[in-house]
Amino acid sequence: MLPAILGCVLLLATRTVAQQVPPVACPQYFEYLSFNQQFVGRITMHHDPRYEDNVLRVEFSQRGRLGSNYIGSLSLWDDEETVKFNLRNGRPILYRVDFPTPGVLPKLTQIVINDAVVCQASPYPPSSVTLSLSHSLRSTSVPLFSLQPQLPQQFPRPQRPIWQTEVRQPQTPVPAPVPPPQRPTPGTTPAPAPRPVQTQAPAPQPRQQAGAVPQSLGQLDGICGRERAVTTPLIFHGVQVARGQLPWMVALFERRETGVNFFCGGTLVSASTVLTAAHCFRMSGREISANQAAVSLGRNTLDLVSAGELRQVSTLVIHDEYTIDNFTDADIALLRMSTPVSFSDFIKPICLWNENYRLQLPSGYVSYVAGWGADEVGNVNTRIAKMTNTDILTETECIRGLKSRDGVMKVTERTICASNKQGAGPCYGDSGGGLMLQENDVWLLRGVVSAGQQLANRCDLSQPVIYTDVARHINWVRQHLWF
Repeated sequence: MLPAILGCVLLLATRTVAQQVPPVACPQYFEYLSFNQQFVGRITMHHDPRYEDNVLRVEFSQRGRLGSNYIGSLSLWDDEETVKFNLRNGRPILYRVDFPTPGVLPKLTQIVINDAVVCQASPYPPSSVTLSLSHSLRSTSVPLFSLQPQLPQQFPRPQRPIWQTEVRQPQTPVPAPVPPPQRPTPGTTPAPAPRPVQTQAPAPQPRQQAGAVPQSLGQLDGICGRERAVTTPLIFHGVQVARGQLPWMVALFERRETGVNFFCGGTLVSASTVLTAAHCFRMSGREISANQAAVSLGRNTLDLVSAGELRQVSTLVIHDEYTIDNFTDADIALLRMSTPVSFSDFIKPICLWNENYRLQLPSGYVSYVAGWGADEVGNVNTRIAKMTNTDILTETECIRGLKSRDGVMKVTERTICASNKQGAGPCYGDSGGGLMLQENDVWLLRGVVSAGQQLANRCDLSQPVIYTDVARHINWVRQHLWF
């Protein structure tokens, strides 16, 4: 899936959806917007120049009960430079509200800016829930002129949010995540196979100084594959990935004159290296070069305005045994970022397979896959990353589960197959993402999302998904790794 930031006007909710739109007590500050039947809220708010910290709090009332702990989000609408410009010039700041339940618009009941109530309305009667959201914006800029008492009649048209982008689907079935997954919890994964006994204890690694970049795989051992202590509750039975979980997940964007387009996932394996699928860059009728690519890190969302980092790509190395005709056998590419990243709670590499782990995985062994791809309700991509568990299949089970000869031909000695009985797994847009194992609380990269099957132009997750086995190519990966 290839989101494209092309100029597009967000439409005000029209009469066709008017029955879904609650009354708005303060239309001068808040409006509902729709695009392709996706709904968001937009808040337009002036900030008092006397405040360095501007705290916006909003509340909504929604009928019924939520199906999860997710209550929505409040974020800046424009990019950082636009926000700074508007603050300096006394222009209003635009905020975006994402709602927790698709197709259900909660009613705005309160807007508070810096403890001053600017809008208020009565909530729905029981049974209903209150959604409380907040955002803090710090500014040391002084407006060039004093604020006007009334809002201007027109505002600059905002850029189209990244999550509302169009998607190019690859010509060959290429997977991306479809929930209803489950976040790994203690006890859900079968006990890992015993590791070979080491005859000699590994030498302790010197402690890395703050900001130091590991220069070898050995120096990554104490860093890789470890999540921070994440307290954000997962929603919808663990479908969404909270920021700080799976901090090695990256999103790949194609750089164009009109903006950037999300096209594949990837996995951080060192301070300078991202591992992804070769077919993301070279497939029949399509080729993307290193200087056209950008890497988004430290985000669980496709919104580049959110906290995180963006890196250009200086070098692209595609596996020398990769072929377009039988791409799954060696569907691996390595990207070298223009500058190394510093590791943190939100940016950290995953561990690579090594000889201490079993090479042959048994049937039913639990693995995990995550990404921003198409979902089960028809969205071409998900704004927030999702993950699911998926069970390893033997080669015989995989071939038996595939319905087409072409699918069977994509299974080789250097691929892994996996599936989920609930029909959850990768779909369009998840290509290049990692097939992950959790071994003794350490995350390990085992495969890369390569190919899936189609049915009526949709992902057919009743059939196995095929991953290139990174462990079978580990020597090639190690030889081409940058630190």
